[in-house]
Amino acid sequence: MASKISDIDTTTADHLESTEKKNPYAADPGIEIDEATDKRLFWMITRRILVIQIVTYFFQSLDKGILNYASIMGIKDDAHLVGQEYSLLGTILYIGILVGEYPQNLLLQKFPVAKMLSVNVFIWGAIVACSAASTRFGSLMAVRFLLGFFESCIQPAMMLITAMWYKREEQSVLNSIWYCMTGVQLMIGGLLAFGTSQYVGGVIKNWQLLFLALGCATCVWSFFIGFFLPDSPLSAKCYSEEDKKLMVERVRHNETGIENRQFKRYQVIETIQDPIVWCCVMLILVANLVIGGLGVFSNLIIEQFGFSLLQTELLNIAQGSWTIIVMVGSAWCSQRFQQTCLTMILWTIPAIVGTIVILVVTPTASNAGGMLIAFYCTQFFLAEGNMIISLITRNTAGQTKKSLTMTFLFVGWAVGNLIAPQIFQSSDAPRYLHGFLAHIVIYAVFIALTALTRVILMRRNKAKEGESSDVSHELAFQDLTDRENPNFRYVY
Repeated sequence: MASKISDIDTTTADHLESTEKKNPYAADPGIEIDEATDKRLFWMITRRILVIQIVTYFFQSLDKGILNYASIMGIKDDAHLVGQEYSLLGTILYIGILVGEYPQNLLLQKFPVAKMLSVNVFIWGAIVACSAASTRFGSLMAVRFLLGFFESCIQPAMMLITAMWYKREEQSVLNSIWYCMTGVQLMIGGLLAFGTSQYVGGVIKNWQLLFLALGCATCVWSFFIGFFLPDSPLSAKCYSEEDKKLMVERVRHNETGIENRQFKRYQVIETIQDPIVWCCVMLILVANLVIGGLGVFSNLIIEQFGFSLLQTELLNIAQGSWTIIVMVGSAWCSQRFQQTCLTMILWTIPAIVGTIVILVVTPTASNAGGMLIAFYCTQFFLAEGNMIISLITRNTAGQTKKSLTMTFLFVGWAVGNLIAPQIFQSSDAPRYLHGFLAHIVIYAVFIALTALTRVILMRRNKAKEGESSDVSHELAFQDLTDRENPNFRYVY
């Protein structure tokens, strides 16, 4: 072990010794946790942490996607939207996310995660409620920008929470569970949209009622986050001291640490120079060129297959159910076979097939069902976002590096979603053939990037094995990066 430690740069080691936050629960690396205790701890954590993650991400998905429902409830006419103005409302949300990503990630490293999340959720809920008063393009652009800014904390916060509470081998499926709330919101959102669409002739429009109801519900939920979500295993007052010690110990072999609020310049340099970081940034940017467009335009696309307003709203339930199956299925497959990158490539194939069908077959009343199935095939690609996030959370160590990597990742995510709605031009309506043709090219680029990422990670593991085949976990809480920690192994 002494030879391993001596390999770490002396200056870095001195820096760690002087700045590392003391972890009173991680003093004994020799603690053994039996299977029954491990299972008890897992469910103890999950009953609180994962439940809060699920509900929070559900509200975020619902609030972010509310424009999709409002689009077929009359907002385009009531707000006098013309030309590309509806697409710009999808774009401005991600400009807000792009602007908010760096300050939000910086604050997440400096302040308690749960408190930061609670405050942001309350603010964006208030913004959604206030959106009901926006009946012009300019005011809708303003509230959508602010919504994006305050929602920009959600995915980095979810990733931090999952990484600090769960083992690496658990994270893929657990990430997919909160991430698949994008599917649940299609189901619940479809029912809510159907219910509120029945409200006619009142003092406000039905889409305004939808904005008010969801915004107020989000504000109420923010108080639950503040009261019931612990900031980390180290400060969780809801668990006993003995259980906290065991919770910290069970994630030791992650080699990614728990929390450290010290900003480390050398980790910034490593992040900027790390090709895997940029591969993942490009992966999520490219993936969201497809995902973002389908999210904003899905109802309009389905409606052009010949379905009525009511049918389109109710079909969101089926689409949401399918999205959940696709996302959880991808995570199970990647975890079961330990092949995340290959699963990502495999899940791209049905999306390509579905897109080709939409391009070459003209929708008629007789083939509406078949066209709907083809569109559902494109939904396989929605799972890529979860798998990319899983690659990052399991393959990045060092708190400053993780924070900066997440900033870069979600800047890429925002840029992809920002551009995505513009791929579907109003002049191409109702079939949007040019947009779907662009998706075919995007799929090819995505497959090439995924293959490159897998090759780089394989070579890194081979190099680490060549330096030392013995793996111990004494350095697990020393806030070392994945590249400088000799015990770290990449998963792909």
